[in-house]
Amino acid sequence: MPDVVNAVSVVDRFFTAYNAHDPEAVLSCFAPQAASVGPPGQSDNRDQILSYHELIWTAFPDVTLTVWQTITEGDEVAATSMAAGTHTGPFTLPDGEVLQGTGRRATARVCWVFGVENGLIVSQQVFYDQLEVYAQLGLSCPAPVHRP
Repeated sequence: MPDVVNAVSVVDRFFTAYNAHDPEAVLSCFAPQAASVGPPGQSDNRDQILSYHELIWTAFPDVTLTVWQTITEGDEVAATSMAAGTHTGPFTLPDGEVLQGTGRRATARVCWVFGVENGLIVSQQVFYDQLEVYAQLGLSCPAPVHRP
């Protein structure tokens, strides 16, 4: 039977840890076998998931997420949020190029979908408009990256 309270609780803890830029607290929200998919591709364990979040924290050291809404169905939690931060650090683009800090402020609407089992996140999907972020950073549309 799904435990809605624990599902929402761990997702709330994730967002709090993310906004604190606390790697250990973020890791504690994920099961060891957790997987994630988002704009940079797939992550197959919680260390890879954390690595992606740390890349964002490095590029946007003041980034925060403001959660607007969460919707829960069983052990699935969807959340919409606004990410906002200033690009002052290196940001790796999908083609591998590294964009040095521009000093520009960027915001993006983000949708998250989490799967939760036994009080830990086992799956994370992240959706946001990369072109919206690139435009705010002064970039043109990047060439598509083809993955096998």
